Amino acid sequence: MARRSPFGLPLNDEAKQLVNDVRLRIGQPIHPNFNTDFNVYRFIMAAERTHRKERDVIKYAALALNNHLRYRKALNLDVEHIPSFDDNPIFQKKLMPRGEILTKTDAQNRLLWYIEYATITVESIAHSIRSSEACKFQFLQFEHMLRKVMEQEERTGRLSSLRHIVNMDGYEINPFTMVFVTSGTLAYYSQLFHFENYPELVTPTDIVNIAKWIHVPYKIAKAMMPTGFSEKFRLHDRHFLETLLEDIDVNDIPVSLGGNDTEIKFTDAIKIDPNNYWRVDNADLIDALEGFHVGARKSRIVSINVTTARELKWYFSTDGDIYFGVFFEGDATNNNVEQVEPNLDNMDMVYPWLKITAKLVHEIDHVNLNRVGRYHVVFCNKHSWIHRRCVQFYGQILDDTDNSYKRLYTDGTMSSADRMI
Repeated sequence: MARRSPFGLPLNDEAKQLVNDVRLRIGQPIHPNFNTDFNVYRFIMAAERTHRKERDVIKYAALALNNHLRYRKALNLDVEHIPSFDDNPIFQKKLMPRGEILTKTDAQNRLLWYIEYATITVESIAHSIRSSEACKFQFLQFEHMLRKVMEQEERTGRLSSLRHIVNMDGYEINPFTMVFVTSGTLAYYSQLFHFENYPELVTPTDIVNIAKWIHVPYKIAKAMMPTGFSEKFRLHDRHFLETLLEDIDVNDIPVSLGGNDTEIKFTDAIKIDPNNYWRVDNADLIDALEGFHVGARKSRIVSINVTTARELKWYFSTDGDIYFGVFFEGDATNNNVEQVEPNLDNMDMVYPWLKITAKLVHEIDHVNLNRVGRYHVVFCNKHSWIHRRCVQFYGQILDDTDNSYKRLYTDGTMSSADRMI
C-alpha cells in the first residue's frame, strides 16, 4: 500500500481506494461543503503515521473523521460563509499576530503562510477571553484556512496544504509562556487542531530564527505530542534560508526573511493592559454558584429531561483545566434509570467537547434544547491522574412556553428562579 500521496500530486489509485473504504465507515452526515476526497484523505495520512496495517489505517481514519464531523455539527462549520481573518475576533482584537495566506505556493502546491511571532502574548489571551472562545475562534481560523486549501485543490486537482513559516526573531519567553507549555495547554491545542480535527492541513511549520533557549520548551512540548510532531514542526536557527529555497522561490519569500517580496505584510498582536483584563461583573451570580468537586479520573454529569423547547445557559469557574461539553442522548423514556457513565461517543455533540480553564476568565455560554429527549452536561477530569477539580456552577433554563426561568442544580433537579444569566 502506498504510504501517502505526495503533496502537489493528484490522489493515486491506491489513495482513492483508501478514501472509498473510509467513506463506507462514515456514520456521521458529511456536508457537501466539506465532502471532498482530499479532505477524507488527510485523515488517512494522519492514520498512516501511527498504523502500518491497511485495515488499521482505515479504521482509525474513519474514527477520527467521524469525530471531526461531530465537531463540525456542534460548531456549525458547514455554513457557506466562514469568517475571514478580518472578521475573526481573535484577529480583530489583535490577540494574535497575523499574516495573510498567500496564493503563492511552494514546489509541492502548498500555500505559503508567513507570520512574525515577536509580539504574541499568551497572557493577553488567557486574561481577556474565555477558554471556550479561544477554541471556537481557532476552529473558525482553521476552517478559513481549510477553505483556502480546498480552493487551491479545486483549481489544481492536486493535494495541497499550508506551508507555515513562523519568524521567531525578537520573541522573548516569560514565566506565563513556560506555564502554558509545561501545563500541557500548548500540547492540547496542537493535538486538537493539528492532529485531531485538521490533520495535514498545516504542514510543515518551519519555525525560523529561533533562540537557543527555545530548545528547552520545545523538548518539553515534543514529549507530550503525537507521532509526527517533529516532522510537522521544524526548528531552524538563523541559517534557514537555504532550506526554504529548496522548494520556495526567492521572489515568494519576504524581505525580512532574506527574500525579494516586499509586498508581504504582517500585523502585530497588542498586549492587553492588565487594567483591561476580564473581571467579575455580577456579584449576585457569584454568590449563588453551586460548588462541587470532580475527582481525578472522574466525571460529573448533569442530566436534563426536556419535553418542551428550552434554552440552557450556564456560568462556571474552575481552579484548573477540565473537559466540558453538552450531549443529546435522544429518547428519555427511561428517565428513572440512573446512568453512571453514559456513552458520549454515541450521542450528538450539542456543545463542543473542549478542555477549558475557567480560572482567569469564567465561562458563560448557552445552547438551545430544541429536541425532546435527554441532555447531559458533562464535566470530565479523567485526564488528571492526581488532582481533583473544584467547579463553581450555575445553570439556568428558559422554558419558552411560558417564558419562565428555572435554576438547574447539579443533581438534575430544577426550581423556579429569577433570571440570573
